[in-house]
Amino acid sequence: MPVLTTDILVEGHRRDDVLDWLAQPAHHGTLLRGAFHGVEEHGPGHYTLVLRVGPLPRRVTYRFDRVDADHGGRRVLVTTQGGRVDGHLHYSLRTVKPSTNTMVTLHLDYHTGGPLGLVLEQIGLRTALEAGARTILQNLARALPAPT
Repeated sequence: MPVLTTDILVEGHRRDDVLDWLAQPAHHGTLLRGAFHGVEEHGPGHYTLVLRVGPLPRRVTYRFDRVDADHGGRRVLVTTQGGRVDGHLHYSLRTVKPSTNTMVTLHLDYHTGGPLGLVLEQIGLRTALEAGARTILQNLARALPAPT
């Protein structure tokens, strides 16, 4: 199972404020815009992403699941389905000193299926997902309201 992880330091924003913003399913459309070749919204927190990898575009469902505060940090859970990327995506948030800074990590683990999935990994699926993940986090940093 491939795993992808990338993070960004969001300066001037407390962890709980970032969590509150990410906990709103409607905000996820802002995160996804420009991160993939296409994004279709089906309702707050429910999107179809289009990835152009290989001979046919891959359609991936991105669905906000829930906020998980059961461990030391805070996480927002998302499920992904379709196009050789069935899996789980989550945003983990940690406080970084000073306490007004937050490290946000995007973690995606997904199943590529059989041999075709491995071929797609090698011809650009992972590269497209990594670029999308970096853009999502950059969009987050830009979209957060100015600190008070």
